[in-house]
Amino acid sequence: MNEHELDTPCVTVDMAVLEANIRRMAGLVGATGARLRPHIKTHKTPEIAHMQLRNGSAGLTVAKLGEAEVMADAGFDDIFIANELVGPTKLRRLVGLSRRISVRSCVDSIAGASMLSEAAVAHELMFEVLLDINTGLDRTGVAPKEARGFARSISALPGIRLVGVFSYAGYRPATPSPEERERWARREAETAVRVADELRRDGVHVSEISVAGTATAPFAATVPGVTEVRPGTYVFNDIGYARLGLCDPSQCALTIKTTVVSRPSRDRAVIDAGSKVLALDKRVVCGREPGYGFIKQWPAARIEALWEEHGVIRVTADGPGPGVGDVLDVIPNHVCPTVNLADRWYGIKAGVVDGEFTILGRGKSR
Repeated sequence: MNEHELDTPCVTVDMAVLEANIRRMAGLVGATGARLRPHIKTHKTPEIAHMQLRNGSAGLTVAKLGEAEVMADAGFDDIFIANELVGPTKLRRLVGLSRRISVRSCVDSIAGASMLSEAAVAHELMFEVLLDINTGLDRTGVAPKEARGFARSISALPGIRLVGVFSYAGYRPATPSPEERERWARREAETAVRVADELRRDGVHVSEISVAGTATAPFAATVPGVTEVRPGTYVFNDIGYARLGLCDPSQCALTIKTTVVSRPSRDRAVIDAGSKVLALDKRVVCGREPGYGFIKQWPAARIEALWEEHGVIRVTADGPGPGVGDVLDVIPNHVCPTVNLADRWYGIKAGVVDGEFTILGRGKSR
């Protein structure tokens, strides 16, 4: 069918832009010698993960054990869970997954490492783990100066093997400066490399140094010693990344199709996509007041408010603005939670619906 025949609200993906985004990142990282291990938390779709592997990715990164199980069911056998796995239920699931595929996770506490050790010994397994270090995000991770002592302690535990160093510093500066992104990326990567070198001098064999996300991966991959980077959002991009200068809106593959259902006043239009579709990340859009997404057909208009099932557009441009029945394309501010709110997306090629894809990793937050 023609894309304009789709019922709204719905998620659509420009397949040509998606494929170009995948090739671009693969080329940038491939030229450095580091490996690309993309994070599937953004798309949660096995078909896209297969596209990434066909373009040279070494394996997959996931955020949750549930996502790893989905990808294992889809035939992927080399997965890094970029999270701490704690508690008997998680460990039982990890044991089951470890009997099927090659899987690694990360640790940042003796308590968590001890739980992994006990489960591994009980089931006669060896769990490979990466040491999670805090390089600036202040979320999980041990402080770099404490890494050596921590590594010595967990290396003594049976059933687990420390094979690398893991870091995610994100990107905090709100400036669209490639120079600042490069500084941020190098600071994270160089810290991780330094910690790994210290561990090696202590006799701890670490072979993997895994760092960086979409904003910083192309820079971090050039730092000597880095073995892999884990970008995720790049497959779709979003307005948050466009604001940082990482992409142009034309490189945003995913849009929300939504219909104008009301024009209660000259300066206000109401669409059928609310917070259950667009999510609640409010951002500065293209230099103007914060809004809830970028409307491709009306770039001067602003989605100023969301209810669960409705979005309110403030029409500020000259002219009548969108009318009742008009279908609009909205690029979300933050694509990751937007995808997680949907159960499927439609691939578009040259204005025609080319396929319907189930987001099998949706809601896999455990």
